Amino acid sequence: YYSAGIRAMAASASSSTNRSSWEWVKFGFVGVLLLGTVLVVSHVSIAEAADSSRLMAGGAAGMYNGSYLGCGCFWHVQHEVVSRVEEQVLGRGKYELTAFTGYAGSRTVGNDGRVCYHNFAGAADYGSLGHGEVVSVNFPDSHADKVAKIFFDSVCVRGIRRDLQDWGAEYRSIVGFPGGLDSAKGQAFQRAAHERGIYLKAGTGAGDPDDTSGRVYIMDTSMFPFHQAEVYHQFHDDMTEKYGAAYNAIGAELLRAGRIHHTGCPHDST
Repeated sequence: YYSAGIRAMAASASSSTNRSSWEWVKFGFVGVLLLGTVLVVSHVSIAEAADSSRLMAGGAAGMYNGSYLGCGCFWHVQHEVVSRVEEQVLGRGKYELTAFTGYAGSRTVGNDGRVCYHNFAGAADYGSLGHGEVVSVNFPDSHADKVAKIFFDSVCVRGIRRDLQDWGAEYRSIVGFPGGLDSAKGQAFQRAAHERGIYLKAGTGAGDPDDTSGRVYIMDTSMFPFHQAEVYHQFHDDMTEKYGAAYNAIGAELLRAGRIHHTGCPHDST
């Protein structure tokens, strides 16, 4: 969980782009610790939680079986997918975006179907549940080769995440498509991986929590769906990069438009 505590505070303390100093972050870390609410978490299967999931038309959802991409911290992956895939390749505007941060890679969820970021209450912690950080994205099969090229050449070069300070299964390289490896998208990603000497492996969810550098898991989203992350994690600056106020404001605008929603996780209930 290297840097997970710092990331939790940097994200949840404020949705703004300004983090004045590491001292401010450490101060906030103590404040949230004192305010944390202890919750009892019961693990249930995704199937049991399916009826309570909320599917948003054309966007992210409590549980969503469209495509997703992951390679380390989802903050920079979201920015890359929005700018390189959705805007440049697909020509989408702000209210057409489908790239939202979230969690995927496991069949297990917490109570009420939740999957949450690390929190002091231990409520539906995505790492404990076996999930990794990912970004949802809808794209047609006809663009799969282009998206695969962007992913392996710009987002997840050689199958290795660029934020090496984050380690553990939560940051494993993982992609998911309806139909998994056998789908048209899965085959496109397999070809692209093979051309670049990247090891792409069909994920099972059981032994996948492995952060082996250069290994990419490919999931069938009908079995391993996407779970939207907390609103404060949407359109966020990376730890080392600033993306600008206009980008940071997209989350609040899409929340008002009903494109994303609060998850009910700690610090994201209203």
